[in-house]
Amino acid sequence: MSVTIHIKDAVIFRFQQKVLGPFSTRLEAGLNYIITGQNGSGKTSLLKALKGILPLRTGSISFQRDVSDQTSIFDWKRKFVAFVSFDDSNRDFLNTERYYQQRFHAFDSDDFTVEEYLVKENYNPIDPGHQAIIEKCGIGSLLKVNRIKLSSGQTRKYLIAKALLKQPKILLLDNPYVGLDALHRKSLNDLIDDLSQDGRIQFILAGQHTDLPKSIAKQICLDRHEGLDRGIQVPQSLTDYYAQINHWPAFRDALNVQNSTIAYHDKTILKSLNWQVKRGEKWAVIGDNGSGKSTLIGLIAADHPQVYKNTVKLFDKQRTPRDSIWDIKKHVGFSSSELHAYFHDPEMTCKSIVREGLFITIYNRKTVTHQQEQTIESLFQYFEIEHLSHRKFQHCSTGEQRLILFLRALIKNPSLLLLDEPFQCLDPLQVARAKLLLETILTNHHSLIFISHFIHEIPETIEHRMYLSEES
Repeated sequence: MSVTIHIKDAVIFRFQQKVLGPFSTRLEAGLNYIITGQNGSGKTSLLKALKGILPLRTGSISFQRDVSDQTSIFDWKRKFVAFVSFDDSNRDFLNTERYYQQRFHAFDSDDFTVEEYLVKENYNPIDPGHQAIIEKCGIGSLLKVNRIKLSSGQTRKYLIAKALLKQPKILLLDNPYVGLDALHRKSLNDLIDDLSQDGRIQFILAGQHTDLPKSIAKQICLDRHEGLDRGIQVPQSLTDYYAQINHWPAFRDALNVQNSTIAYHDKTILKSLNWQVKRGEKWAVIGDNGSGKSTLIGLIAADHPQVYKNTVKLFDKQRTPRDSIWDIKKHVGFSSSELHAYFHDPEMTCKSIVREGLFITIYNRKTVTHQQEQTIESLFQYFEIEHLSHRKFQHCSTGEQRLILFLRALIKNPSLLLLDEPFQCLDPLQVARAKLLLETILTNHHSLIFISHFIHEIPETIEHRMYLSEES
C-alpha cells in the first residue's frame, strides 16, 4: 500500500522555540526522499512530526491512504511508521546508572547481548525473513556481543535492523550515516535500494550525506539562510589565544605506545601496537567500524582499564594506576560521539558546557579569566551560533550539540587534542569553519589525533596517518 503525505503550512516548535515553518510540501507515494539543511533547520523535528512524536503548532500533516483502510491514523502511524534517530542510541543503549568508561570494561559482562535485545523486539532467529534482515544490516556477527561493547557505527546498524524487523511501510531515518565507514555506508545504501524495489517500504532520510542510495528520488532542503558562500576568516584574537602555551607541561612526545595489546576474552581489538606522536605532530586515524579506533582513544584518554598492563606514555610519563585521571586529562582536549551520549543535565546551557571544558573536575573550578570568556564569545561568533549561548544544551539539535562539544574540547587550549569523529552531524558550512579553525589556531607545538570516516573532513595540516584494521 502506497501512501502520499501532504504537509501544509506546518509550524513546528521544539522546547518553546520555533524550528520550522510555515512549511508545505508533498511526499509522493512510492518515492524515497532525503531532507537536508543546516544545523538547526528542523530536519529531525520534521521527521518527528511525521511520526507523530512532535506535534505541530499550526498547519497539518495528512496521510492519503487506501480508502478501505479504516484504522485510526494514530494506530496506523504507530504500526507502520518507524523512526530511527541518533537519540535512539541514548534510550536503547544507555541509562543513568552507566558511566562513560564502562563500555571499555571487559568485566562488565552482565549486560544483555544484541540478540537478546532483538528478541525483545520479536526477533525470531529461525525466521528466514528476519535472518535476511540481520545479514543485510551486517550485524550477524554482533548478535552475541554485549550491547555496551558496540561502536557508534555498530549501534547504528542495530537500530536500523530493529526497525526493519517491525515491517514498517514508512521508515524515517535521522542521520543514518553517522558513525558508518565507507563500506557500511554503501551497504546501507544497497539495503535501502534493495528494500525499495518492490515498494514495500518508503524511506525518508534526513541529515548530512555524501553518496545516496540510487532509489532516493527527491531532496527537500530546509536551509534557513542565504549567502552561505561568503568568505570565512578566523579572528586574530583566537590565533593569539592558542599561541599561548606557557600553561603546558614540558614534554617531547605527546604519546608513546609500545607493543600494546587490547583484548576481551578471545577477541583482540588492538594487537602489538607501536605508535609515537611527537610534540606538534598532527595525525589522522583511519579505519573501518570495529577496527579499534575508539578503543585506542579510550586508551590514550585514561578511560580504558587495560592501559595499565601496557606501555602507554603520555607527555613522556608512563601511565600507572597511581596517576590521577584528572591530571592526565588536564592537558588533553577530548570529543567523541560516545562522550556526547552522556551529557544529560537538562539545565546546562551551551555556553556553560563550553566553559566546563576549562575545568579539570566539577570540584576544581577556578575563576574563568576575562580572556577565556572573550575566547568563548569569539568561538560562538565565528560559528555564528551566538543565539545558542544561553539555550539549554538539551534543547539543541544533534548537530548543534556536536559543535558545542567540539568547542568544549578546544577551549582550554590543550597540548593534545583527541577528536573522535568531531564533525558528525555538522552541516558542510560548519565543517568548513571547523577545519579552517583547526588549520589556523593549532601551532607547531599542538599535537592532534583526529578520527573520521570521511577523508574530506581531515584538516590540511595533518601530515601523518595511521590505518587500523580488525587485525591490527
